[in-house]
Amino acid sequence: MLSKVAQRIYWLARYLERTESTARLILVRHHSVLDLPKEIQPEWSHLLQVLGSQQQFSNLPGKANERNVIRFVFGERDNPSSIISCVASARENMRTTREVLPSETWERVNSLYLSVARRSTKELPRSVRHKVLNSIIQSCQQITGMLAGTMSHDAAYQFVRLGRNLERADMSSRIIDSGNASIPSQRDELAPYRNVLWISVLQSLSAYQMYRQNVQRKVSSSEVIDFLLHSRVFPRAIEHTIQEIDQAMQLLPNNQIAVQCVTRLKNELKDGRGNTPTGDTLQSYIDQLQLRFMEVDQAIHDSWFSPTIEN
Repeated sequence: MLSKVAQRIYWLARYLERTESTARLILVRHHSVLDLPKEIQPEWSHLLQVLGSQQQFSNLPGKANERNVIRFVFGERDNPSSIISCVASARENMRTTREVLPSETWERVNSLYLSVARRSTKELPRSVRHKVLNSIIQSCQQITGMLAGTMSHDAAYQFVRLGRNLERADMSSRIIDSGNASIPSQRDELAPYRNVLWISVLQSLSAYQMYRQNVQRKVSSSEVIDFLLHSRVFPRAIEHTIQEIDQAMQLLPNNQIAVQCVTRLKNELKDGRGNTPTGDTLQSYIDQLQLRFMEVDQAIHDSWFSPTIEN
C-alpha cells in the first residue's frame, strides 16, 4: 500500500471520529443547559477551550454566547475543527481512496456530508439540536460499522483502527475535561448537580448503561473518571482505545518505533489505576495525556507515512 493512501485512510477515520465526538461534546453542553441551574452553568466559551478553538473564534466578530459558539463549532467552514469541516475532510479523504474502501461507505459519507452541509447554513436551536446531533452520531456509527463489517481486515483496515481509536482517545479525554470543568466549585451544596453532570457525560458517550453494569455503584465523579480512563472493556474508555491501537500496530510492518511509543503510554495508564485524578489534578493529567496522543500520532506518521529511507 502506498504511504499516501494509508495516510488518507488514517485521516478519514480520524475525521469521522472527530465529527461524532464533536457532536457528543455539544450534547454535553446542551444537556448542562437543561439540567443545571442557570447560576452555575459554565460559559459557552468553555466548549471552545475544550476543543482548542479559542484563537480561531477570537478572529471572528461576536461574543462567545450560545448562538455564536454553536454556529462556529457546527457550521463554520473556516474552523478546521467544526463538524462541517471534519465531514468535508472525511469525504475528500474517502473520495481519493475509493478503490480500497467499500463503495457503500462512500455513499454513506457523501450522504452525511450533504445533510450536514444543508444544516450548516441554518441556526441550530435547542428544539432541534438533540435530534440533529444524534442523527450525525448515528450516521458516523453506521459508517464505522460498515467499514468493520464489509472491509477486509488487512493493512488498510488497521489504519482505520489506528485513526479511529487515537481520535477517540483524544476526544474522550476532552469530554472528561468538559465534565470536570463544568462545575469547578467543590461546595457541598453543588454535589447533586455535579452527579447530574457526570450522568450527562456518561450518556453523551453512550456509557451510562455500561457504567452501571461494570461499576455497579451510584454515579460519582471519581468512579466515572476512573471508568472512562481505565476500563479495558468499554470501547470509548481511553485504556481500551490504546489497547486497540497497540493491536492494530502489531499487524503492520516496520512497527517498532510506534509500538514502543504506545507501550510507554499503556504503562503510564496502568500505573495510574487506583489513583484517579480529580479537579485541577485531572486537568493537568488530561493535558499530559493529550501530549502523549500527539507523540503517538507523530510515531505513526514517522513509521508509515514518511518513513526514513536508509542507504
